[in-house]
Amino acid sequence: MQRRTFLQLAGYSALYGGLLADFGRSAMAMEPGEVAGSDLDLHLLRRISFGPTPASLARVRAVGRAAYIEEQLAASDLLAETLTAALYPLINTSGSAIYLSTGAGFVVNIHQLELQSAMLHRALLSSAQLHEVMVDFWNDHFNTYIRKNPVPLKIDFDRNVIRANALGNFKTLLKASVRSAEMLHYLDNWLNRSGQINENYARELLELHSLGKGGGYSEADMKALSLILSGLGFITDLPFSALAYGTVQFNASQHDGSAKHFLGVDFPAGGGEAEIDRALDLILAHPGTAQHIASKLCRRFVADDPPAALVERVAATFTATGGDIKAMLRLILNSAEFEASAGAKLKRPLEAMVGALRACGINQVDQLANTNLFGIPVAAPNGLLFNSLVQAGHEPFGWVPPNGYPDSADYWGNSNTMLYQQKFLVGLVEGLSFSYLLSDPISFLTLGNSVATGVTRAKTPRKAVSNAVANLLFTPLPEAASAAALAFVAQDADPDAEMTNTELEKRVKGLVFVLLASPWFLLR
Repeated sequence: MQRRTFLQLAGYSALYGGLLADFGRSAMAMEPGEVAGSDLDLHLLRRISFGPTPASLARVRAVGRAAYIEEQLAASDLLAETLTAALYPLINTSGSAIYLSTGAGFVVNIHQLELQSAMLHRALLSSAQLHEVMVDFWNDHFNTYIRKNPVPLKIDFDRNVIRANALGNFKTLLKASVRSAEMLHYLDNWLNRSGQINENYARELLELHSLGKGGGYSEADMKALSLILSGLGFITDLPFSALAYGTVQFNASQHDGSAKHFLGVDFPAGGGEAEIDRALDLILAHPGTAQHIASKLCRRFVADDPPAALVERVAATFTATGGDIKAMLRLILNSAEFEASAGAKLKRPLEAMVGALRACGINQVDQLANTNLFGIPVAAPNGLLFNSLVQAGHEPFGWVPPNGYPDSADYWGNSNTMLYQQKFLVGLVEGLSFSYLLSDPISFLTLGNSVATGVTRAKTPRKAVSNAVANLLFTPLPEAASAAALAFVAQDADPDAEMTNTELEKRVKGLVFVLLASPWFLLR
């Protein structure tokens, strides 16, 4: 952390630590479910989006939760996709184009940054929020590290494997991942050949992607699968790489042709490439796969320790529908267990930071004009948001091991993570916002364009607190916390008396910082 940033954060802690401590004491006297509150509409949005907004909350209240879930299961956002492609054009390049435009992997930083920035842009601004949440979920489930391959085929993997199947069928998704050059490179199957068997991919395919650890396979099954997968690779060598780099191919001469026994089934010698699809069908039909996927989905949407009865029902739905992702989500999101789980999850840094931007009303105007937050599109798209996620340990596509970013409070609920999230909040509330430039130009001109004043848009302490709580938390604070917030902003003055913008702004910045760092914002 730079000295200037450290001093700025230390200053925030000194000035506003008392209010944050008051909030902490108030929250500690409550159960997590009480902190999260009883508003089921808000609870739904906290789980199926990167953070509620006034528009999304109004919509779910208008149509009802069940109908809103159906809308999100079918949603797409053409405008957001068009803007994403315009801002980050390299995300639409193909394998050979990636190979050529990176000089065979020698100049890759801008390609990686554009993919990472596009992910953040969609999470922040797309109205198809459940789709983006599931893209994030599957990118963790089928994790590949963005920097392992010098030629960043993660671009193609994210577009054609994950995004294309995020709300489709798990069987299709798994099979697409198996025949992805990015996955074959990341887990070394491109090096797996007869006489030089590499077991990396077979092990992770069983342990992480399908049956799960303890899911009903043996070490012998893993070794048999590594033989079955031998010879499956992709085009890497010149001159073909210039035209078809990343094209998956099966090389029969590199495939182990011996007889095999996998998951209780005999594979006669000489089965060739057909062995791969046969093995995948056995994996997908195995009850361990249904159980593992059901457990991970329930962990993501319900609780770190998901209810066993719900997991069983979701696994049964997986089996009955052949792996239909929408059917499983529909069951989870309409379940009594989901309704009862408010406050059971902690936002990870990605959800906390993007959620803070969404709550503060950061929009497409900011995306183009706010270079502090987002960097410069195309040229250097790494601003405060991206850099803060790197520092907090949650860089998009930046997890090195194959198990993907953890999804539990035990991992993320530590002082180091919270410190970097608070550092991000300092930069956010001290920065500018252009969100109301078009929608409310009078407020923009009369009240200023700081993020904090954009959230509060008030001239009295009471109105500032009321607006900040409503816009950031969407639910009232407990009486003690609310009183502490009002006392902090008023500072012995009449809470209903108007103040100058200069006088009020510093206090409002502290209020916004504390609200976004509080349990009322970070629990979901």
